[in-house]
Amino acid sequence: LKQRVYEINEIVANYYHENLYTPKAKVAQEYVKKRKLDNKTLKKFMIGYANGENELYKLLKEKGFNEEEIIASNLVKKTNFGYNDVYKNRLMFPIQDVRNRFIAFGGRVLDNSLPKYINSPEGLAYSKGRNLYAMNIAKNANMKNIIMVEGYMDAVSLHQRGIPNAVASLGTALTEGQARLLRKYTEKVIISYDSDGAGQAATLRGLEILTNVGCDVRILQMEGAKDPDEYVIKYGNGRFNLLVEKAISLVEFKTKILKKSLDLNNVSDKIKFLKETSKLLTSVESKR
Repeated sequence: LKQRVYEINEIVANYYHENLYTPKAKVAQEYVKKRKLDNKTLKKFMIGYANGENELYKLLKEKGFNEEEIIASNLVKKTNFGYNDVYKNRLMFPIQDVRNRFIAFGGRVLDNSLPKYINSPEGLAYSKGRNLYAMNIAKNANMKNIIMVEGYMDAVSLHQRGIPNAVASLGTALTEGQARLLRKYTEKVIISYDSDGAGQAATLRGLEILTNVGCDVRILQMEGAKDPDEYVIKYGNGRFNLLVEKAISLVEFKTKILKKSLDLNNVSDKIKFLKETSKLLTSVESKR
């Protein structure tokens, strides 16, 4: 059954991708143009479009799949009124594992409706805590590090602009399974999450996990853009690569956050800062 789900995912990924080039997909075509994605990138990542019609059940039945297999794929839901496609009117990002099997999908809305993204649930073929988006490509990049970003679009945008070692977490806080997968292919991990508060909290949690599995973790500091996609379009890959080179260590990052939360002109805050900093340094020494 698991093998059949892989097969279904591949057929549907191709179906969505071909859909993107049809007249029905005008809204999606305009969106990818606005996001400055070229055709080579669309094909490399098999980016596609799920239209508003319930077509998958019929398509998959014609390909010889039975009801159990189709429902197990989590791409079609059975209702009282028939079989409905899970993804409708969304830009589709197929997710592949390191063996290039199609294991899941992420679907982004093309207007302001919510939720912005729908991601495949855990299933027979998919465990999001053990996979990373674009890892199947990044593992072959022969770079001295891997860059970890938050969103599909960040990873795709960096790849298009000559940074082939970017991967994205799959709508989840970084897990130990993902950390071990990263450690398998690199020692040095550069975290480049969004510059908002939520991104920063996620960064700290992820850093601890990565450090614990033996990664040399650095944090990329970005100003003038809200995310890597916006930054690399605005300033180019040369400046982004400079940020990668200047990425700071975990201790520096934590110290910086601590400094922001305290008033160092105040004596008690200054003492607190020194105490917390010495704790950070001690934890680094003990890990060594």
